[in-house]
Amino acid sequence: MAMIHSAPRGNREARPHWVAAREGRLAMPFCQPCNAWNWPPAGACPHCGTALTWRDCSGAGRVVSFSIVRRAVQPEWKDHAPYVVAVIELAEGVRLLSNVVDCPAEEVTMGAAVQVAFHETTDPELGLPVFRLVG
Repeated sequence: MAMIHSAPRGNREARPHWVAAREGRLAMPFCQPCNAWNWPPAGACPHCGTALTWRDCSGAGRVVSFSIVRRAVQPEWKDHAPYVVAVIELAEGVRLLSNVVDCPAEEVTMGAAVQVAFHETTDPELGLPVFRLVG
């Protein structure tokens, strides 16, 4: 059962990420001169200082770390516990914190292949990237 998540707050630098998610795209900041993805987003590349652009990623990745939350922290998650909070390493090399959804929490393992999916938020302009197990 899909849920509508609380909208991300603050962080103007990340807004393109959340807007793209609402459109069904996983967009991440990219530095052209360094040929490198950057996360978390910032106004400029932390290595060379060049302004970052936004590019779409494949959405494919692997679980590199995870935790099963058995007691929901936010009220809207109460009926969804247990749920998985995971560090996902995208095929592009960037890591981000997200949820693995639509499977029993006990099926998630280190190294599991995942693919991005998107959930609605309480802000009609912003979406939330989440991940599903592949296979």
